[in-house]
Amino acid sequence: MAVIIGSARHDENGKYVGGAVGDSLQKINSAGFDTKGEVSSQNFYVHSKGWVILRPKDANFANALAFCMAVACINENIGYDQSNRLGAYKHGIDTKVKTETDCSGLVRACIKQCGHPISDFNTTTEAKVLVASGLFDKVAFTKASDLCIGDVLVTKSKGHTVIVIANAKARTTKAQNPYAEPTSNLKKGSKGEGIKWLQFELNESGANLTVDGIFGNGTLTAVKAYQRAHGLTADGIVGVNTRNSLKAN
Repeated sequence: MAVIIGSARHDENGKYVGGAVGDSLQKINSAGFDTKGEVSSQNFYVHSKGWVILRPKDANFANALAFCMAVACINENIGYDQSNRLGAYKHGIDTKVKTETDCSGLVRACIKQCGHPISDFNTTTEAKVLVASGLFDKVAFTKASDLCIGDVLVTKSKGHTVIVIANAKARTTKAQNPYAEPTSNLKKGSKGEGIKWLQFELNESGANLTVDGIFGNGTLTAVKAYQRAHGLTADGIVGVNTRNSLKAN
C-alpha cells in the first residue's frame, strides 16, 4: 500500500489565494480519507524539489501529529488561502468555525494541537525552526519505505510541506540510551563511553553487538551497514550526520 500524506494543497479554484472560506472540495472515500479537498490526503510522491524529513524525537508525539493531520484533512471547515494562513493555528484543527490555512500553517497548527506551540515558519524556514524547537531531528530522505508515521516532510527549497499519516512504519518508543553521546567523530580503534553509546544505538536499529566500548570489526561492519541503509556515506566514520540519524531511527 502507498504511504499516505496529508497537507493543505490549494483552494477550490486550484489557486493559493482567495476562494470561499472552508473546504469546498471535500470528498471522503470508502477508506475514510479525503482525497479531493483543499486540505486532504494523497499518496506519497517524490517532490521535484526533493524532500527533507523532520522526524519527531518522541514516538507518542509522532503518532499524535499524524492523528492531528488526519483530523484536519477531514474537517470541512478548514480550507486553503495563503492570505489567511493562520486560521487553523488560531481556531484549531478540529475547528467548528470556517477558516483557512496554508501548508506550513497547517503543520504548525498540528504541532500546536499536540501541545507544542512554536514560532511561525514557512517552507523556507521550516526545517531550521523545527530542529531549533528541540522536538525534531532532521533526517535525509532516501526512499518511501523509510518513512515513519508522523514524519514531517518539507521541500529542500521553498515549496510544500506534508505529514505522513498512514501506511508507513509505526513509531515505537526507543529504550533510553544510558551512555553519554560522543561529541567527536568515532572510527575503528576508538574506545570508551562514546563507543558504548554507538553500540547501544546500533542495537536499537537491529544490530547485535556486545556493548563493550571497543570499536572493532563487528562495530565497523554494523556502522557501514547502517550508513548504507540510511543514505549516508558508508565510510565507517561516525560523525554528526550518522549520530543524528541513529537518534532519529
